[in-house]
Amino acid sequence: EYALSALLCPDAWRRPKAVEVFCRYVFRVSVRCEGVFATPDRAAVMCTWLPGQEWPGRWTAFLSGGLGLLATYGWRGSKLLLELERGFDLARVKHCGGPHWYVPLLGVRPDMQRKGLTRALLTPMFAAADRHKVPVYLETMTPANVEIYKKLGFELAGESEIPAGTRHYELVRKPLPVAPVV
Repeated sequence: EYALSALLCPDAWRRPKAVEVFCRYVFRVSVRCEGVFATPDRAAVMCTWLPGQEWPGRWTAFLSGGLGLLATYGWRGSKLLLELERGFDLARVKHCGGPHWYVPLLGVRPDMQRKGLTRALLTPMFAAADRHKVPVYLETMTPANVEIYKKLGFELAGESEIPAGTRHYELVRKPLPVAPVV
């Protein structure tokens, strides 16, 4: 279970529905930003916000189900989510500054983990980021994921503690030089 899920929705009975609503919201925002990648069998899905769309506006949030998300998490969870998002955004500005690819959600079905699907999803995005000379930014609260992302070229740019003692890791992959086409 992802640490943020329990933090935002302490009620274990309601949590699966809350996680589904959260993931559906991020997916819809990413569709509006034209940044969804998936394996053909949907064993792995990655939602991204492209350079120039890495800060979706309120209208995009509304159209993507933002009100339903807030209703699902209730007053306490919604307030905490908004506070956390402000902190996460400040970290992103600190580490990226300008245009970048942002990965708010990347998931691989448990039975398909350790089969290279994360790399398969990230590779086309890395190629686009390198062509446009922009970094890729993502966050995780799972220490094991930090090592996976480091192997894929990310650097740990920051680390913080959010409520309930949960660690928050901020990772950046800087653009690599692209060989000229001959």
